[in-house]
Amino acid sequence: MKLILQHPWFVWPTLKATRQAVLYSNAHFGSGHHTNTPANAFRHSIWNYLIANYCSRWDKNEEVVLFWATYITDLHELVLPGDPLANAMDRHNNKVGRWVFKENKKATLSKGLSLLLGLTRASVQITTLEELKAIPNNQLVHLIAPE
Repeated sequence: MKLILQHPWFVWPTLKATRQAVLYSNAHFGSGHHTNTPANAFRHSIWNYLIANYCSRWDKNEEVVLFWATYITDLHELVLPGDPLANAMDRHNNKVGRWVFKENKKATLSKGLSLLLGLTRASVQITTLEELKAIPNNQLVHLIAPE
């Protein structure tokens, strides 16, 4: 809560990013992003990318912006817990979205979206936490194969 009080100007961009992430996910994957498929990996990564992107318009300090995105999305996983593997997958995919932002700060939103869609097509199915630990931070993961 203290972080939110320290950065109240991040609340609106975060809400906007949340809504936009769902809209992008619906547009590209329909309702498929509600299960642990590559579409869900996309939703988590685009959400983090957008939070960082939108908040960076208010504060140019990349470290603060990325800390905020991590805090908010980790809080989401804490408040809405699922099974441990699904939560770890979500946190990993969140990290990928922040990585894409960090590596492509000057890119347009459409370029960021395109990069994340490409990573979604290359998403790797995992079945254990051990498998997840071996996946690099620039690779999306999913639990359920797409239909």
